[in-house]
Amino acid sequence: MRPTMRSLLVLALACAGCVDKAPPAPPVDPALVAENLLTAPPADLGNPIGAVFDGKITYLGNTVERAQVAPGDKVVITHYWQVNVPPGKDWKVFSHLVGDDNNFANVDLTDMRKGHTSDKWAAGQIIRDPQTFILRKDWRSPTARLVVGIYKKGGHKITDRMDVNGGEVKDRALTVATFTIDVSKAAPLPGQLVVKKATGPITIDGKADDPAWANAAATAAFQTAEGGPEPRGPTSAKITWDDEHLYLFVSADDDDVKSEYTKTDDTIWKADVIEVFIDADQNGKGYVELQVSPQNVQFDAWFPTVRPESDLAYSAGMKTAVNVRGTLNQSGDDDQGWDAEFAIPLAAVKGGDSAMAVRIPPQPGDVWKFNVVRADYGKDGKPVAAAWNRIRFSDWHSLDRMLTLTFADAAGGVTPAATPPAAPPPPVPETAPATLSPRRAEPAAASK
Repeated sequence: MRPTMRSLLVLALACAGCVDKAPPAPPVDPALVAENLLTAPPADLGNPIGAVFDGKITYLGNTVERAQVAPGDKVVITHYWQVNVPPGKDWKVFSHLVGDDNNFANVDLTDMRKGHTSDKWAAGQIIRDPQTFILRKDWRSPTARLVVGIYKKGGHKITDRMDVNGGEVKDRALTVATFTIDVSKAAPLPGQLVVKKATGPITIDGKADDPAWANAAATAAFQTAEGGPEPRGPTSAKITWDDEHLYLFVSADDDDVKSEYTKTDDTIWKADVIEVFIDADQNGKGYVELQVSPQNVQFDAWFPTVRPESDLAYSAGMKTAVNVRGTLNQSGDDDQGWDAEFAIPLAAVKGGDSAMAVRIPPQPGDVWKFNVVRADYGKDGKPVAAAWNRIRFSDWHSLDRMLTLTFADAAGGVTPAATPPAAPPPPVPETAPATLSPRRAEPAAASK
């Protein structure tokens, strides 16, 4: 019966779970490009460098608005490039922030890199390349080095980058600025999450534009899995609940969205995917794993103890919808990413254990264990992962690293509502009629 029921479920959700294509990003204003094509470098270049990429492109240097920043601050730097020999098409500039203890971030995009691509680079051009980005709120390294390089589009190996001579270079990446970070202003360590109750209905359409989402708990950016490489774009999420469902919305930036799996409960984790783990009774066993792919294909499993024992016959009955911002399964173009929206029935968290000591619906102050993982597969077929609460790359379940999720009312209160006192028993007349039993005696005012 289960395959038939699951097939019916997928058909029923076909409209809500369709894969949408977002409109392309607006083009960069040609006037802005023209304004930043110079005939000579500025005379007041604050940080001259003069490193040369493959004998073709010179990184002249940059100016930095300020070198001391705090997590969450806006960082402004203006790069200057000189084209000695046109490199040809399909080359792109990258920028990475590198710190201590695996602190890392991609900060690649600028208007000039989008509007003046390598096929337009001409000999003698001086390219002014203004860049603004926000330093991650969870950045915890006391320094952040900004490194740049030029790589072949679609390449992810160090050898796909142009070689560079001059300056401070590692792995064909040139350090162009070092920022001092006030880590005392970093966001609190992850691990605790208060989830407010939704203030209205939520439609599962992959958009998260319902007013109720404004009250949801949110994360700035997922954390890269410990010991693993960085995904090709940040991931963020938000979560809320009502008396029937736990609602989750995940947005992942990705320049190549792909997943060819089309069957429910297929091995969709072998391609781009969002994974949800819920251990509602917090005992480290008896938990559910829920997944959705960019194709809006679902996978769900119940783990009665721990891996590898699992029950794939389990069905969460969740609703999902996705929105692909780009073109699914088409390499060679530049996607923006994809979004996934979930409505998870609260009772589904009990898996195969109907006696699990979890209140459904939960009350303010109730606590579950929870995490969300985003897996991203590059053109080389190798996975990278990031999670709401940081996991190990060697174990994406990482049950000991799950968030502590505390349910709250719509105002954020975690104290359960007081139970109204029981109504006092009706008074018994001093002399009850002999024909009326005491339990049916009623006060005279109520007699009719």
